[in-house]
Amino acid sequence: MKRSAFLIFLVISLFWSCDEKMKRVVEPGVKTKTTEQQTIEETPKKEIVTLEEIAQWANRDSLESIYSKKNIESKARLINEGMDKAKVIWINRNEKDEIQIDFRPKDSTKVFRITVKGRENSFESKTGIKLGMSIDQVNSINRKPVDFYGFNWDFGGAAIFNDGFLEDKNIMVYFTTDKKIGKRFVGDASHSFDEAKVANLNLYVNKIVFTPSKNNKL
Repeated sequence: MKRSAFLIFLVISLFWSCDEKMKRVVEPGVKTKTTEQQTIEETPKKEIVTLEEIAQWANRDSLESIYSKKNIESKARLINEGMDKAKVIWINRNEKDEIQIDFRPKDSTKVFRITVKGRENSFESKTGIKLGMSIDQVNSINRKPVDFYGFNWDFGGAAIFNDGFLEDKNIMVYFTTDKKIGKRFVGDASHSFDEAKVANLNLYVNKIVFTPSKNNKL
């Protein structure tokens, strides 16, 4: 008799326990603890648009498709000793990633050249030339040693590709150095890569100019 009573009591206790658990689940106003699984999202890499691609977007008047309107500034400037006007567009003006786009004076819908400057500017040419790149790296891309013009004039530091890979790529590369330049490297005379190496100039790319048309005269 005692055994039967104990079994009945056990069954009733189990039923009561299950009923209480169900109430805690379905009754409103009862808060339950939940564990949130945190996921770390990988920051997307910044896509570098090449100068050649920018020229194509500019020729289609579609720069606002890839850049915010607030980052685009357009003005007209005088050229050819004030005889002509040409449209100029800046992207990210006065920032480290500034791009200057010059258009032809007789056809403001066509890009004349695109210029980027500064060691920290991340834009590059599809040829692989990047700002901040050493002259040794440029030699590797050009597949033969480059020469360069002396400094402190309009084309100071401009690379001479010597019929290498970069010769017909419609780009101009300008070198500079953080070291003091002797009189030997001042002026429009050309100098060899070996001269720069002996003088320990540690030249690097400080400006890239892409000209879509082979005719680079305004």
